[in-house]
Amino acid sequence: MSPVDISYFARGNISGSFKKEISEVLNDCYQHFSQRVPYKIEVYAFDSEENLNSFLREEKFKLGMSFNTVDDASACTYEVLRGYPRLLICNDRLSRYSKLARAGAIRHEVAHTVLHGALEYSIFQIPEDCRHTATVKGIENDKLEEIFFQLSLGVKDYEATRLLIANDYIHCQFAYAREWIQPAEDDKAAWSISRTSRQTRFVYESALMRPILFTNPLLSLPKSKKVPAEEQLQLGVKMEQMISMLGEAEENKVLKVAEAIIECIGEDTHNNIDAAFHQLINLI
Repeated sequence: MSPVDISYFARGNISGSFKKEISEVLNDCYQHFSQRVPYKIEVYAFDSEENLNSFLREEKFKLGMSFNTVDDASACTYEVLRGYPRLLICNDRLSRYSKLARAGAIRHEVAHTVLHGALEYSIFQIPEDCRHTATVKGIENDKLEEIFFQLSLGVKDYEATRLLIANDYIHCQFAYAREWIQPAEDDKAAWSISRTSRQTRFVYESALMRPILFTNPLLSLPKSKKVPAEEQLQLGVKMEQMISMLGEAEENKVLKVAEAIIECIGEDTHNNIDAAFHQLINLI
């Protein structure tokens, strides 16, 4: 494995134990990955959501970015706007997870830096035929852009989970997925409102694709000593709770589209996102 240059930066009051936790997980991960390991990584640790959000605003302003380029709602995320990966880790958000799930969250982003650590993996375009279909069916352009962005995150999450499983990072990914996916009573109210129009229904159902794609490699694992059967069952129950509130007809439609997306995912990220969006349009 080529040596990885990892630089650490702190924003706010970051404890030595938090720095140690991050560095141990990163060093362990990069020793296990051999393909497309980035030559350089910057790791930013934030003590609070406020400092993380302030950093993201500053970066987007410096680069003149007015569109979404990063999943800024997660405990850990990454971006490549400067040509190399930068991991952004928020202590306030990460501390809500168990120790194993925290390691899972960080490893998931490490997998992204290995698979999607170049600027080209942040630049995608909505296929013109999909845009035309959506326009004809009354989907506003800004909504379509956000849906496309969220789907791209879901496809890349699928690829990251798949890579981690291949490297035997299984238990931590189950822990992270189980704690990240939390069906809530508010979801029922949101769905009852969203189902009233074609556009809001499309937005809501499309958002479900990310957790479905994130968890599918885990839920599809055959039973073995490496696979925690009880955790697999618990995760499956959570996913069912999240989707079943749609009602049988809509649930079947979402699962059918999700299955079609998964079947078309190969090794090329750009092709995967393009093919996935062509399937997603069937939800309208």
